[in-house]
This record gives sequence, C-alpha cells and structure tokens, in this order.
Amino acid sequence: MQKLKSLSKGIIEHAEPNLGIIGIFTTLGYPVYYIIWTYLFPQPYENLALRMFCAVISIPCILHRQIPVSVKKFFPLYFYFTFFIDVPYFFSFMLLKNECSIIWTMSLLTGIFMLILILSNWMVVSIMTILGFMTAYATVMFLDGEVSFAHFQLEYIPIFLFSFFGSIIANHNRQLANQTKISLLKSLSGSIAHEMRNPLNAITNAIGSVQATLPKKTDINTESESYSVSYSCLMNIHQVIEESSNTLNRANKIIDSILTSMRGGEVSTGMFIRISVADAVEEAVSNFPFNDAEEKMLVSINKIQNFNFLGDRDLFHYVLFNLLKNSLYYKNKKNFCITITTDSTLTENTIKFRDTGPGIPANKRELVFDSFYTSDKKGGNGLGLSFCRRVIDAFGGTIVCNSKEGEWTEFIITLPKYDSKKVKEIKKRILQEKRVLITDDQPGNRLLLSKFLSETNCQYEIAENSTRAIEMLSEKRYDLIFMEFETHALNDVSAVRFIRSAEGIAPALAIHYLDVPVIGLTSLPREKALEQAGKCGINEVITKPVKKTDIRKIIEKYFFSGVQSIRHGGEELISGKRILLVDDNETSVKFMSIMLDHFGCNVDHAIHGKEAIDLLEKEDFDLVLMDLEMPVMGGIEATRVIREGTRFNRFRSFKTIPIIALTGNDDEQNKENIKNAGMNHHLCKPVFTDALISAITLVLNNESDEKKTIPANKKERPVTSRVTFWNTLNSENILDAAIINSLIEIGGEELLESLVESFSTDTDKLIGKLEESVAAKELKQFDFTIHTLKGSSGCIGAHKMFVLCRYINEYSRKGEWPDNSTWLEILKTVYAETKHELQILINPETTSSS
Repeated sequence: MQKLKSLSKGIIEHAEPNLGIIGIFTTLGYPVYYIIWTYLFPQPYENLALRMFCAVISIPCILHRQIPVSVKKFFPLYFYFTFFIDVPYFFSFMLLKNECSIIWTMSLLTGIFMLILILSNWMVVSIMTILGFMTAYATVMFLDGEVSFAHFQLEYIPIFLFSFFGSIIANHNRQLANQTKISLLKSLSGSIAHEMRNPLNAITNAIGSVQATLPKKTDINTESESYSVSYSCLMNIHQVIEESSNTLNRANKIIDSILTSMRGGEVSTGMFIRISVADAVEEAVSNFPFNDAEEKMLVSINKIQNFNFLGDRDLFHYVLFNLLKNSLYYKNKKNFCITITTDSTLTENTIKFRDTGPGIPANKRELVFDSFYTSDKKGGNGLGLSFCRRVIDAFGGTIVCNSKEGEWTEFIITLPKYDSKKVKEIKKRILQEKRVLITDDQPGNRLLLSKFLSETNCQYEIAENSTRAIEMLSEKRYDLIFMEFETHALNDVSAVRFIRSAEGIAPALAIHYLDVPVIGLTSLPREKALEQAGKCGINEVITKPVKKTDIRKIIEKYFFSGVQSIRHGGEELISGKRILLVDDNETSVKFMSIMLDHFGCNVDHAIHGKEAIDLLEKEDFDLVLMDLEMPVMGGIEATRVIREGTRFNRFRSFKTIPIIALTGNDDEQNKENIKNAGMNHHLCKPVFTDALISAITLVLNNESDEKKTIPANKKERPVTSRVTFWNTLNSENILDAAIINSLIEIGGEELLESLVESFSTDTDKLIGKLEESVAAKELKQFDFTIHTLKGSSGCIGAHKMFVLCRYINEYSRKGEWPDNSTWLEILKTVYAETKHELQILINPETTSSS
C-alpha cells in the first residue's frame, strides 16, 4: 500500500507543473472540437453532453493551487478519475460510436500520447487505457445492444501497438534520464554539503579558539572600558583567521573540481606541485574533522619510506578524507583500526590505506569506484570514490581495492616516481599552458633563453626592451618573466617596479602581476644584484651568461615547488577612501565592512541597485562594490544605468567611477556580461581579504593620473678591489666553452660563425664609440656603450672581455670613469685576444696554416 501511495504521489508531482495548462486545454478543447466535428468536418456521431461533462470536471485542474487544504487530500482520487474519463474512456467511446473511423482512430492515438506525457508511468497508462476501452465497450453495448467495427482495418493493430509501446518506451527513457539527473543533483548536493561540512567545522573550532583568547563578554554596558591582549594572543588570532581563509579556499577548490568532474571535464593539473607524502598524510589526518579524540586514536600512520610525488595537495587531502570517512562508518566494529602506510621502491611509490572493517565482497570491489554506488551506506552519495579515482588518475597513478570479507579492506594507491617518464609527461602538459616572457636587449641572450625554454615545453614570447615588455604585459597574462634589469629603456629596474605597481594594467592582469615570479638577468656581481632585486620586487637573479641548469631550476621552483612569490602591497592607497557597498546579503555586508574598516575605508551600504544610484546622486564615493543578484535592481542593470548617466543631475563621475562586481558565478558568459555592462573588475564569492584589497588598490591605482617616479640610484663605490681586479684579469679564461657549445647545439657551426662575424663588426664600432666618449668626456654615452659591449660579450662567450666590461660598467653606472687610466688600451688588447681565439674556433685550419 505504501508503495502505491508513493507511486501515485510521484505521478501527480510529475504532472502538477502542467496541470493548469492541461485544464485550460481540456476545458476549452472539448466544446470547441464539438463545433469542428459537427459543423466543419461532420462525423457520424457526436455527443455534446459528454463533452461538456469532460470539460466541467477538468476545471479543478486549472484551480488546483487554490484548492483548500481540507479538500486537497481527495485530489489524487479526482486526478485519476478525471484523466480516466477525459482520455481513455472518452476517446474509446467516441471511437466505438463512430464505428472505428480513421478520424477517431487517430484521435484515440493522440489522446493516449497525451496520457503518456501526463502520467509518465507506463504501467498506469497501460492499465487505464485497457480499462477505459473496456468501460467504453460496455457502455456502447448497454446503449446500442451491439458494437460496430464497420470502418476497422487490420492494419490499425500494428500501427496502434507500435505507436502505443513506442511512446511508452520513449517516455520511459525520458523518465530514466530525468531520474538520473535528479539522482545526480542529490549526489552532487550531498557531496558539496560534505565538502562544506569539513571547513565549516574547522572554522567553528577556529572561532571558538578566538573567543577563548578574547576577554569575556559582559552583560552590562562597558563601552568606556578598554581591554588589551598580548602580542602572542594577537598573532594567534591572525593565524586563526588566515587558516580559516585557507580552509575555505581549499573547500572552494574541491567543490569546483567536483563540479568540473560532473560536467565531464578533466581534473585540473594547473596547481600540481611536488609534494612530500609524509607531510601530506600527516596534514590530512591532522585536519580531518574527527568527532572526538577516541576516533582520532583509531588512525595510525606507518612511514616506511617517504617519497615525493606530483599532484595537488588539496585534492590529495580529499582522497584521504574520503577514505577516512568511509572507513570510520564501521568504527564500532570490535578491534577496529585504520593504518596508513607509505612506502617507496625503485620503480614505484605506494600508499596503503587499510581498515579492519567488515570487508567488501570480491564482486563489488571494482563497483565501489563507479558513480552513485553507495554500498547501501546511509547518507552516502556515491561520488566520493569515483572522484578519488579521477584524482589519482590525474596524478598518473592508480587506486585499487583489496579486501578479505569479515576482516579488512585495503585501498592501494600507486604513484609514479617523481623523476619518472610519466611525471615528466604530466609536467610537459602543464608547462604547455605556461607562458613566459623574455626581456633582454641582447639577441644572443634571447636566443639562449629561447632555446632553454623551448626544451621545457613552455610557451615563450620575446620583448627586445622593457618598454615593449610593459606593452606585452598589459595585453597578455604571463606566468613567469625573465627580465634584464640593467636595460636602459626604462631606467634600470623601473620596469619591474612598474609591473608590481600595476599602473595602466587591466585589474584582472594587475592582480596576477602582484604575484608573478620575475627573474632578473644581470651581469652585476651577485651580491649587488640581489640587493637591487629586493628593492624592486624581483624574486631572484640569474647571473649572465645564463645556463640551462639555471632555467630548469627556475621552472621547477616556481611552477612545481609551491613556493610563494613576492607581493608588494599598496594598502595605504585605499585608506580614507569612501566605498559604496551594494549587496542585499546582511552577512556579506558585515564581513566586507569589517575588512574595509580595518584598512581605513569609509563604507556606505545600499541593498539594491536603485538605492545605490540614489546614493551616488546625493554623495561622493571613490569606488562601488556591486553584487549582481539583488531585488528591485540587479548589479548588471544598475551599472548600465550608472554608465549612461541619464539619472544624474549632480553626479558627474558616472563614466569613470570604478565598479567592482561581486558574483558567485565565474563562467565566461557572466564575465562577458560584467564587462559589457561597464564594470572595471569582478571578484568571485566568497571574497577573501587579499583579493578584495588587491582589487580595490589596483582599480583605484589605475584611475589615478599621477605616475610614480623612480628615484635615482644612489652612488656607490664598486665593491671589487682595484688592485685585485687588474692583477687577476689575466687569469680569466678568454672564452666560455659552455656558452659556445650551447650556441653550436642551438644552430650549429654556421650560427656560431654568423654570431662571431656580427660580434666583431659590432665591437669595432662600439670601441670606436668608447673612444669618442672619452674624447668628449660624455659619461652617458660611455655608460650605454660599455653596457652594450658587456651584454654582447657575454652572449658570444667572450668571458674575459665580459668580466672586464662588467667591472668598467660598475663605474659607468655611477657616473664615474674607470679607476685605471689605461682601461681602454687593456680593453682593446683583450678584444684582440678574444677575436683571435674565436677565429681559431671557427676556422682552425686556415688559422694554423697562416
């Protein structure tokens, strides 16, 4: 009986959204078709009374939402009676009274199609159709004493059966697809709810720890009293807030990954880094939301051998969280325990997760990895292990299940060695998506860097100078920047400062460039280069000439080690700014207001777009934070109205006031709508402090007409001792074999010969310019020329000449002449030696014979 009630309820719920339109169609349709079949296309038999009865009983379908609760309990009886009379009985009766004419045969088929769509259940449709025909047959026999099939043809039978059962099968498949979607949504909501439960529990505990740190809340009014907390207490509070933000970030990433997986997408590999398994396992177990300390004691970690693997730390935590959650379902079993073992052999790395639960039958050990399979667990959604396998597959590994029923279950995760061919292939695919910018004014350096980067599989683009680099950075997103910070196009290191300040760069790119790694290329001594790099936001420096190992280390460090880049804050820019926060969510408003107040902003609030427009007309604001989905007027519409400016009389900055969108939808269509509406930037909810402050800082910075000036370099004496340098110069090798071999490897001996010829021609001219500079006492030209000569010497592998030019350039950069009056003669001598050695290198036979 309960199953019948459940079936009946499901059928009515399926039909309910369309009952109104069905009621209107039947109430009007029956009398209208009486006119059609009586006057336009007359049929042998019509019955107005029966049609009006069918129309009248359909009226409650139109008003079903207004039916009183006391009467609604009888609605299922009415529902089945009405559709039984209106469709199978009526159409069967009219078919038999018209002696099975072609018109009424087609009408009966149409009625049954409609019944199938309304009721959705093939069994109920079949029963009602058969009963309807039998009842109609009995009625005709009672009224006429006989039933005539004068127009019936045997061909009707296969056509009728095909149409009837075909419609049922098609509708049944549609229902299966619909049920699959419903199951998918249920599983998805359950999975997301589970993923949110962990961070919410962690945040609840974090709030509790903060409350325990702060003074107790009193019931009496103590606004005039002040309290103090210790420095360690303050640091603990900041740590709790930071950990809570990180927890939410991790949860968002897991949910995004699950949603991508549900859409059929691949697990994103963009955040894959080198991970220590020992650290990752300990961190996962430590962060798992156990119900109590006893539950945590059930888990032990057995570290036989630590190893590194390539993967995403948060996704790996998800895998272990899922295994822990599944295993702890059986924690009440006698002598239950969980053991996590990590080990490594010469060929592979393994993680074994074993529990002493009831075990899994052999025929179900592979099924547990199928979507929606739950092993009859209460509260399971069947997505966990399926997604775990997708994650481990993305890591290049495998996960399998072994078990002995009644004793234990073991999941074995096998991961490739970090230096294996499989991991290298994954890294190559990741690096294919990375874009690198090379900025150097020396062709040889650019050539070397291009060669080394192409071997890593990275995309790369080249800028001949810093000015061009800034243009390219303003147009595209680069994940790594190599920049010579002695170039003269933007006055030394000013280009890097420009990148970090993000002036004139679109906000979406500007936020990215706050953190992007910038690697300085320099000919300066390393100590001095590091000092300058730290002042302008360069992450680290590579001393010229660049080597292949340098590039590989940089790629590994900044793309696969999880190292944090430098962020140069500009929070002082937003202090005192007046911000209009437009959002109808009270919790969101409170949270963001607290954040902005902390940074010295003055915040006003509007609950929808229309109120925001009214406030802008009345008062002055520096920036608007605009939610997209609000009552009365949403963010997109409000922004369009603001940009048009037709609603304003006083307010004149409607075209230029920065507007940042706040949205929970980060898809491409939404981004396009935001851009088209005239918004400057968007932030995806939940909004975190760093992202919010960075976005506001950069948008306000881009609105400013003032350009920052780069302070002049302080004069410093070269660090190299004069006596030491000039005495040791002759001990330097004339050529650098490593660079020359690299050039030959890139383009063969033809390339080397061409570069040597260009080097000789250019150097002759540059030495001539040096002589002119000395004669005219023109330090600026002298500095530029020696810098150029230094770069070209390094590129060609003229090591001794490079060392000499680098030393002289230390003086020229400070606006001074070298400390040796014979420096030009020494330079000419070294150049002659270099030229001779290069000629021997490219043409040994001619040189020896001469």
